[in-house]
Amino acid sequence: MKFAAPSGSRDGVRERQRRDRTTAPLLRARFPELTSVEIDFDFSDRSEFAPSPLLNVFHPPARAFFRFVCPYSDCNGEVDLTREVELAVKADETQASGHTACSGHRRGGTACLLQVNYSISVHRQAV
Repeated sequence: MKFAAPSGSRDGVRERQRRDRTTAPLLRARFPELTSVEIDFDFSDRSEFAPSPLLNVFHPPARAFFRFVCPYSDCNGEVDLTREVELAVKADETQASGHTACSGHRRGGTACLLQVNYSISVHRQAV
């Protein structure tokens, strides 16, 4: 899993994500055995004001789209957890977790120093 650092602006990243999200399959079509996917983010960096923790929950009617913009409003980075979600589902796991760092750039071209811990919870239909 990598944080991608698009060369474009944050608005460009958001627009690309909007287009890609509209073409992503629904969670119920991509993973019919799932009732939900929860992705929990915990952020830290060298400043005293790191972004608050974040929880995203995807239910069957949601798009199976697991790319997220960096929470800093002046950063052009994004995190793509598509592969991690797919691996957790294929491995029949209920939990997966990891760590990454933003490789985007903030206003003025300075590197974003955001550190990201994430956990993925996969919920399946009872058999």
